[in-house]
Amino acid sequence: MIPTVFFIAVINVVVTLFWPDGEVHVIDAASGRIVFCEDATPGTYALGRARIDSDLNETVVSPIVDIVTGLGRNTFTVTCTSRNCIVFDPARGLFTLAVRDAAGRQYSESVALNRAGTEMLSVSFVAEEAGEGKFRISATSIR
Repeated sequence: MIPTVFFIAVINVVVTLFWPDGEVHVIDAASGRIVFCEDATPGTYALGRARIDSDLNETVVSPIVDIVTGLGRNTFTVTCTSRNCIVFDPARGLFTLAVRDAAGRQYSESVALNRAGTEMLSVSFVAEEAGEGKFRISATSIR
C-alpha cells in the first residue's frame, strides 16, 4: 500500500512540473520577396529554416530575403526543426510556409511536430505571370 501511494505522489509531482497550467505560445515569423522573371529559369529554392527549442523557450525563423526565379514550375522549401529534450515536455511545434505568386494567389503548407525532429515543408506551383511575389515562414511553439 505504501509503495503505491508513494508512486502516485511522485507521478503527481512530475505532472505538475512538466505540464504547467495554461498554454504558452512563442511565435516567430519572417517574410521575403520572390521575383518571377520571364528570362530566368524556374527551379527549387530553399527559403530558409525555422527552429523551435522548447528547453530554451525559443522560436527562431531564418529566411533568405530575396529570390529571383523564372516562370513555370517552382518549388520552395523550408527546413523545420523541433528540439524537445525533456521526456515529459508537452511542447509541440507548428510550422507554416505560405507563398504568394505575382498574381497574389497563395499556396501554403503546414506541419506539426509533436516531438523532436526535422521536417521539410515544400510548396510547388506553376508561376504564370512575371512580377513580385512574397513568402512567409512562421513557427509556433505550443505548450
